[in-house]
This record gives sequence, structure tokens and C-alpha cells, in this order.
Amino acid sequence: MRRAIAWVMVSILVLAGGYVYADAQDWVPGWFTAEPFDVPQAPFVTQEPVAVASPSGTDAVARIDTDAPRPSAAEVQALAEQVRADSRTGASTNISVVDYLDGTVYADVSAADPQVPASTTKLITVVAAVAELGADFTTTTTVAWVPRTRTLTLVAGGDVLLAADQGHHGDVDDAEDAAQGWAGLGDLADQVVEALADSLGEDVIVQIDDSDFPGPAWPAEWPQYAFDMGYAAPVTGLAVDGARLTDDNYAKRASDPSVHAGELFVEALEARGVAVDGEVTRASSPVADDARGREVASVDSAPLSEIARHLLSVSDNTVAEQVARVLAIEAGRKATPTGEAKAIIASLRELGVDVTGLELHDGAGYSERNQISPATMTSALLAARDEPALEGLLDWLPLAGLEGTVATRYEGLAPAGYWRAKTGSLTGVTSIAGVVVTADGRPLAVAILADGMPYGQEAPKAAFDDLLVALAECGCEG
Repeated sequence: MRRAIAWVMVSILVLAGGYVYADAQDWVPGWFTAEPFDVPQAPFVTQEPVAVASPSGTDAVARIDTDAPRPSAAEVQALAEQVRADSRTGASTNISVVDYLDGTVYADVSAADPQVPASTTKLITVVAAVAELGADFTTTTTVAWVPRTRTLTLVAGGDVLLAADQGHHGDVDDAEDAAQGWAGLGDLADQVVEALADSLGEDVIVQIDDSDFPGPAWPAEWPQYAFDMGYAAPVTGLAVDGARLTDDNYAKRASDPSVHAGELFVEALEARGVAVDGEVTRASSPVADDARGREVASVDSAPLSEIARHLLSVSDNTVAEQVARVLAIEAGRKATPTGEAKAIIASLRELGVDVTGLELHDGAGYSERNQISPATMTSALLAARDEPALEGLLDWLPLAGLEGTVATRYEGLAPAGYWRAKTGSLTGVTSIAGVVVTADGRPLAVAILADGMPYGQEAPKAAFDDLLVALAECGCEG
């Protein structure tokens, strides 16, 4: 039955323009090519093609059956305890499995004990930011003009996914690509030329102002290898394509993303006939709004919902940290790791999330001092379920067997098509959190975290996935 559902899903998605995550090398797992049978629709799949350029945000839960049979708590608890007892994991493995619809606890293996969460931290960051700011929230990048000094100032607003030239503004075939390049420096350059048509006969000076984001640009908790290997860039409130210097996902990053963006802005201006004098510089001191000059150009980022989809799908560290710092500013705090941590926890607490023992030092999950319990993870998923701004959360989480970091992990396994999840891994840390649908159609919020593990991810991942397979195949009515 599941093969048939997946086959239908693949056919629809191909017709809709292709929904396969780019890092999965543009091919669909073979499990989805089996011969179809006449079976009911799967909970996480719709039988109408989706308009991926402007998704509704509610497709993933549209078919969930609120009357679906519940699993046996005793059986699920036994399955969870087997994961901790497994030689591939250990005593530091903590698990929470609760009913996504009403919060009934089915498994609690030290679920309230905080531990290092790795990139599942991003799930917490997204829930807090969207709950506080709204799914439609955008940031604004501006350009100001001071005629006396003939200076154009590119002012950081928090968009680190700008295009080098013109943005697409949502006109894309694949929703997973929407956040990247939504707005562009070319858009700003066009507006500058239009606004200053009579003032551009002489050279202009270009500077950048990212003083709203005091940093540190590279969080003290982040390892140097993350920059060296292209896993993240310094976070300055202004960047083109996450400060990548080539088109590769893990490309070398600019050491100063703001100045790099300023240099690309100069290129966009010069391509439109504007003469620029000298090198791009950073404003020598924070520029007050009334001293920045007259605003002559502005662009808005992608909606926060699309940014959330992007960062959860590909586990974008730079974007996650930037979202956390924007949240801090909007909450009246400084855009620093300390400010963002306070803002995230305050937002979660107001949403009703159990924040007992929650400790954060970054918004992306690189810090080994972050502490989040599995119970907080599942509590956040349940709180998000009832928050209108977060109605699209399950769609933003990548679908096992098809999207993002779980695109190929569940090939041929029961969770493919039935499990939306955020993964996490650091040296000695393996984690995953999301919502899985049982064979009986019951959605379960699941969080599995293990720290203090030996080097390597394959063994603990396999143990975790044994539990998820069992849950996805579960017909274990209580």
C-alpha cells in the first residue's frame, strides 16, 4: 500500500515541476517507482498538484485523520527503551513520543533531561521566530544617499540570501528554492539609477552599514572548521547567497559578508553605468538613521515562512543564526548570541512550550553547550500545531525519502512519505525530531537525542531509524 501512495506522490510532484531536493542529485528514490495499487490517500500527500511557487502551508496536515486509532503506549514505550538499550546508542539516548493531536504520552525515556541537540536546535529557532514575528514577516535591505559626500550606503536589514543581481521575488518552479535570491542587489541598483538619474554624472562612493548586527559575526561557540569547510559564514545581517563565493552548497565563504555584498553592489551599479570611486568601506561608526541620508532604494526579503522552509530543509547554519538575531532585534534585544537566546526562550515560553532546562548559545545548533530536552522538542511541535502563524511547519520540515536532509536516508523504509523531520549531528551527538504517521494514520511527535556518543553517525542513526520504522509500520492499537 505504501509503495502505491509514494508512486502517486512522485508522479504528481514531477508534473508540478519537480519537488526533489537539489542535493539529492535530482533523482527520486527507487522505492517510489513500484507498481501502484488502489489505496486511500496518505496523510502527508495531496492528490491535487501543488502550486509550488505559492504553497498554502497546510498540505502536510490536510489529510490527517483525527479519529485514527491510537497506538499502545506500552508497546511504543518498549520500542523506545530498546533504542536506549541498543549497543549502537547508549545511556545518553533520551526519547519523547507523544500524540501530535492531543499530547498523549506514548514513550518517555528520560524525555525531560536536557542534552546537546545539534541542528535540531533549528526547529526551536524557527518555532520561536515565526510565532513571534509571523509567517509573512520580512526584513528590508536599503540604500541611502548623501548628496554632499556623494555616498551611497548599503544598510543591512537581515537578509543573507540576496541575489547578486535581480531577485526572483517568488517566481520560482520549486518552493524549496524560493528563499534564495528572493530580492537582489540588482533591484537596489535599478532603484538607485531611477531615483538619482540627474545626480549620477560624477563618481559615487559606496559604503556598507551593518551596525544593527554587532556580533560577534562568528559566534564564539562555532568551530573554525565550519567556516573552513563552507558549512557557515559570519553573520553580519547582509550577504549574497549566504556569502558563498561559488555556486557550490559548501563553497568557500566570504570572511566579511557585508563588504562582499557591497562589492557585488558596486558591480551591479557599474553594470548600469554608475561610476564608483574607490573601494567599498564599512561606515566608520554606527550611522544614525537621520545621518544615513535619504533612502533611495529598498527590497524586502522572502517571507519568513519561505526562509524557515529553506533553513529546515537544508539545515542552513548561517540563515538559522541570522533569523535568531533578527528575532532578537524585533524583540527589543541586541542581535548577539545572548540576545537571541533570551528572545527564543521568551517566545517559546509565551507559546506554551515546556522550556525546563533549555539553554541556548546559538540559533543553529553548533554550540556544544546548548541544552534541549526531547520533551521540549515535542512540546514545541504541539504548541506550533495550535499557532496560526505556524500552520505550515510540517510542510517546512523536509519529507523523508524526498526532501532536504532526509531525502535519501529512508530509501525503501516505511517512514518514507510518512515522516517529516529535522536532523542533527555533531561529533558524538545524533538527534532527530519531527512528526511521523503510523500505519493506522495516527500522527506522532517524536524527538530522539543522543550525546556522549562515539565518533560516527551511522550506528546511532540506524538505531533511531529502527524505531521510526516501527512507528511508521505500527498498527499497534492501544
